[in-house]
Amino acid sequence: MYFDLSQFFNCNLMTKIIVLIAFGLTVNDCHAQKKVIDSLFQVLKSHPQEDTIKLNLLNEVAYAYSSVDPGKGLQTADEAISLAKKLHNNMKLAGSYTNKGVNYNAQGNYSLALEMYNTSLQMHEQMHNQIGIAKVLHNMGIIQSQSGNYYKALEYHKKSLVILTELNEKQRMSNSLNSIGVNYMYLADYPRSLDYFLKALQIYDKLGDKQSSARANTLTNIGIIYKDLANFEKSLEYHQKALNIFEPSGDQQGMANVLGNIGVVYDEMHDSIRALDYFKRALAINTEIGNDVRIGSDLTNIAIIYSHTGMYQQALDNLQKAHDIYKEAGDKNSMAIALNAIGDIYSKAPDGFLLQHEIALAKRFNTALAYHKQALQLSREDNALDRQSESLELLSKTYEAQKDYRNALIATKQLAVVKDSILNDERKQQLTRLEMQFDFEKKEALVKAEHDKREALAAATINEQRIVKNSLMAGSAILIVAAFSSFIFYKRRRDDENQKNEAVFKAEVAETEMKALRSQMNPHFIFNSLNSISDYISKNNLVAADNYLTKFAKVMRLILENSERKEVSLSDDLKGLELYMQLEALRLNNKFTYEIKVDESINLENTMVPPLMLQPFVENSIWHGISKKPGMGKILIEIKRQDQMLNCIVEDDGLGRSQSNSSKEYAANKSLGMKITKARIDILNKIKSSKAAIELSDLAEGMRVEVKLPFEISL
Repeated sequence: MYFDLSQFFNCNLMTKIIVLIAFGLTVNDCHAQKKVIDSLFQVLKSHPQEDTIKLNLLNEVAYAYSSVDPGKGLQTADEAISLAKKLHNNMKLAGSYTNKGVNYNAQGNYSLALEMYNTSLQMHEQMHNQIGIAKVLHNMGIIQSQSGNYYKALEYHKKSLVILTELNEKQRMSNSLNSIGVNYMYLADYPRSLDYFLKALQIYDKLGDKQSSARANTLTNIGIIYKDLANFEKSLEYHQKALNIFEPSGDQQGMANVLGNIGVVYDEMHDSIRALDYFKRALAINTEIGNDVRIGSDLTNIAIIYSHTGMYQQALDNLQKAHDIYKEAGDKNSMAIALNAIGDIYSKAPDGFLLQHEIALAKRFNTALAYHKQALQLSREDNALDRQSESLELLSKTYEAQKDYRNALIATKQLAVVKDSILNDERKQQLTRLEMQFDFEKKEALVKAEHDKREALAAATINEQRIVKNSLMAGSAILIVAAFSSFIFYKRRRDDENQKNEAVFKAEVAETEMKALRSQMNPHFIFNSLNSISDYISKNNLVAADNYLTKFAKVMRLILENSERKEVSLSDDLKGLELYMQLEALRLNNKFTYEIKVDESINLENTMVPPLMLQPFVENSIWHGISKKPGMGKILIEIKRQDQMLNCIVEDDGLGRSQSNSSKEYAANKSLGMKITKARIDILNKIKSSKAAIELSDLAEGMRVEVKLPFEISL
C-alpha cells in the first residue's frame, strides 16, 4: 500500500491509500488459477503413489491456491511438507515451506510468512541453491515492505537482484526491479523509483512480454507516479492498461489493486461518486479473497469518502476496523493514516457527534491532537516522510484552531523541511529526464533494428550477385574478389568493434557519473542534516535552524548543478566542499577546524577540475578519522600546481587507517569512494590521455590523500 499526501477540495487534509504492487518470485503471478487447480487435481487423483511426482503436484497446487483460497493453500502446503520429509527431498521441502509462506502472506499473516521463509532460506543456503536463495530473499523483502520496513526490504531485494543478475534470470530480475521501485516510492524517492520501473519495462520489452501480470503491475506503479505528479489523465491511462491485462486473465487481486488505485485518482479529481464505486468494487473482491490488509486499505478509502460527505459515524466505524487490521499486521504506516483520519473527524465533526461519543466540546482539539501525535510518532519510527508531512500539517491546523500559534509555527516549519525533501524542482526535472531517456532509447532501438534489417537484405542481394559474377570468372579474378571481400569484411568488423567499444565507454562514463552523484548525495548525510534542522526547530533555535537550512540548500544545489558538468571552476568546487565541511562541523559541535590553501599562481576562476572529486575523501577524514578521535581535529585542503598537473591534497590528523581498519563500515565506505573516484580518474585519463592518479599515505597522526589531475585552463 502507498499512502498519498493530498489536499482535498473541502480543505480537509486526509490521505487516501493507493496500492503499489510488489510481487515475490514465487508469489502468485496470475489469478486465473482456478482452471489450473482443477486440472492439477485431476492429475493428482490419477496418481495415488507417494512419490516425487505427487510432491511436485502438491507444491504446484499450494502455489496456485495462494491467489484463490490461501486457507486451502496452507493445507496443501502442509501435505507437501509431510511428503517431502517422508521422501527426504530437501530441495522440494524448502519449496514447500516457501509456498506455505506465500499463502500466509496472501492472508496478511506476515509473522508466520517470515517464519516459513526463514526456514526455507536456511535450507537453500545449506544446499547452495542460488536461485532458491534469491526467491526467498525477494519474498522476505515483500513482507518487510508490507510491514513498513522499507530500508530492510530494499536490503533483501538488492541482495536478490545481485544473485539474479549473475544468473541472468531476466524475468525474475524484472520482478525484483519493480519491487525495489515500490520501496523507493514508499520513501518518496520518485526519480529512483521511476528509474527502476522503467528498467523493468525494458526487460519486458526485450522478452516480448506484453500481457503478463508482472508487466501490468509495473504499469500500475508508473500510473501511481503520474498521480503523485497530478497528471491524472496519464495516471488513468496507465491504470487502464494494467486493468486490460488483469481482467482477461481473471487475476482478482490484480483487478482489486487497480480498481482501488483508480478510485484514488477519481477522488483526487473530486469525483467522489465514481471514486466510491471503485473502492467498493475493490473491497468486494478483497473480501472474497480474504486479504485482510487490502480490506483495511479499502475500508480507509471508503471512510474518507464518507467523511467528505458528512457521514462521520460510518467513516469512524470503517477507520477503527482498518486500524485494528493494521495493528494486527504490525503496519505502522497504515496505522498512522487511520489515526490521522480519526483525528481529522474529531476536529471537524458537528457538536452532536462529539457529545454522542462522550467527548466534551472543549476537548475536541485535544482529542484530535492526541491522534495526530500518535500518527506522527509512528511515521517517525517508520521513517515515512510523506506520513510525517501529513501529520505535521494536521497538527499545525489543529494548533491554529486552538489559537496555540507557537506550536502551530513549529509544526509548520518542520513541515516545510519534510515537504522540501519529498519532492523538489530538481527531482521533477530528473523524472522528466528519465522518462525521455526511456522513450528515446526505445525509439532508437526500433530504428536501429529496422536499419540493420535493411542493411542485411541489401548485403544478401549484393552477395548473391557477386557469387553469380564470380562464378563466371577464373583463377586470378576469384583471388582478387576474395581478397577484396576479406578486406571489406575486416574493415566492417573493425568499424563495428570500434563503435561497440565507444558505446561501452560512453555507458561506463554515464554509470560512473551517476554513481559519483549518488555517493555525494549520501542519504545518511541528507537525513542527518534534516534531523539536525528539526532538532534546532524543536529547541526553538530558529536562527541556527535557518542558518543550517540555508547552507544545506546551497550544498544540494551545488551538487546537483555541478553533477551535470564535465568540469567546473576550482572556485565553485572548493565553495561546495567548504559548505559541506561547515555543515558537518555544525553537526559534530565544531569538533574540527579546516583550512583551504591554494597556490598564488593558480587562478581559481579559470582553473577547471572535474566536480566533487575530493568530497569522498573529506567525508572519510571527518567520519572515520576525526569523529572517533578524542579531542579536536583539523582538515587541510591544499591545491598546488606541479608542471602540467594539479595536486589536490586532503590531509587530516585523525585516527588514521591503522586504528580505523577494524571498522567494517570504514573499509566499505573507503572501498566504495576509492572505487568510484578511481573509475572517474581512469575515464579522465582515457579522454585526455593524461596521467591523473590517487596516492594515499599514512601520517604519524592521521592520513594524507593526493589526487593528481591534469592542469586545465578555461579559454
